[in-house]
Amino acid sequence: MVTIIGAGPVGSYLAYLLAKKGMKVKVFEDHKEIGKPVQCTGLLTKSVENLIKIKKEFLVNKTEQIKIISNKNSVCINAEEFIVDRTKFDNHIYNKAIDAGANFFLGHRYISNKKDVVEVKDLKNNRIKKIKTNILIGADGPVSNVAKQNNLFKNRRFYAGLQARVKCKNNGNKYEVYLGSKFPGFFGWVVPENNDIIRIGVAAKQNVNKIFDQFVKQRAKNKKIINKQAGLIPIYSNKVQTQRNKVYLIGDAAAQVKATTGGGIVPGMRCARILANSIIDNNNNYETKWKRSIGLELMAHSKIRGMLDKFSDKDYDDLISMIKKEKIRKILGKESRDNPIMLMMKLLINEPRFLRYAKFILQF
Repeated sequence: MVTIIGAGPVGSYLAYLLAKKGMKVKVFEDHKEIGKPVQCTGLLTKSVENLIKIKKEFLVNKTEQIKIISNKNSVCINAEEFIVDRTKFDNHIYNKAIDAGANFFLGHRYISNKKDVVEVKDLKNNRIKKIKTNILIGADGPVSNVAKQNNLFKNRRFYAGLQARVKCKNNGNKYEVYLGSKFPGFFGWVVPENNDIIRIGVAAKQNVNKIFDQFVKQRAKNKKIINKQAGLIPIYSNKVQTQRNKVYLIGDAAAQVKATTGGGIVPGMRCARILANSIIDNNNNYETKWKRSIGLELMAHSKIRGMLDKFSDKDYDDLISMIKKEKIRKILGKESRDNPIMLMMKLLINEPRFLRYAKFILQF
């Protein structure tokens, strides 16, 4: 028996992978509805198609360009991105897992675990249930209670993210990224849901409300806010422990998130494949295996983020001037940002002046 705590896209995807191989899987989710509350931009890179087929039922929009905007400079890169309805996307994976044979229990809160017994509370009647299990997996988000209860919640740092859906006319095919001193430690974004609605947001380690309010006044002044969404974004560290005996962490619970963009769905689902294979093959190499592959990529993202955190507005302007070269824009449009090591190598080969930024990485 495998018990998964958390029915987000990563937890449900893992349940699907295990159940379709004939394993008994139970998934317990605190919330009463799948995919709510929404705490994500819903922007996915094309590499998600290596994991799950993009369906019209949850696809909201496709963007064709990324516009990067700094203090006094900007550049457009041709790159296709998917924008999904997170509630429908999460439900799609949830239904695939159910069809494969996984059992889900919504409105059930994880309490604790000891040896081969997991305690959960049925929130409908406040009854405690004891579940016998061989393996426990925490897919329960950035402040994972599974991690806390099993002494795995160490060395954790977070960004606070704040986003609003706003009625605002736009061309519908351009994802905007805002960099510079107005967005300390991260960036601002505008994601077109359609020609009439944008998702506008920021993330920061502190003062996120102030930064958000200033950004909305700048980019969407006097526009109607439909609703707001907020959440924590874990900051990846290779010091985060994701395995102890038969307890495992995955997704945001394991801080498997790209520090450059805050994206965690694709790396979390890739790690789900590694964990599923580890469980199916009955070995205990999950942490070693994912850290030697995806972990190296996430560490590269962290190095890049550390470099960007030291940038001045002039550094950002200069960087965008270099990106404006056609050969660089083509590389950035073609290479997936889910593989930053390969991306950086190609950039350096085609434009050695990128080496000037090595000093920032070495300082990190």
